[in-house]
Amino acid sequence: MYDAALAAQQAGLEVPGKQAGGWGARGLRPDWALDWQAAKAGPWHDPYSWLSHEPFEL
Repeated sequence: MYDAALAAQQAGLEVPGKQAGGWGARGLRPDWALDWQAAKAGPWHDPYSWLSHEPFEL
């Protein structure tokens, strides 16, 4: 998906949004060097969610 988003931006086109399979790009920084071997992913835990058990200050 990154390659498609980068190619679109370099061609002067809009960066593609959500695609089949749930992947999409919201923004792109072509000057960033991606290190896919060091990349990590996991479930997102929103600290401001109403479902959070942790108190937070407004």
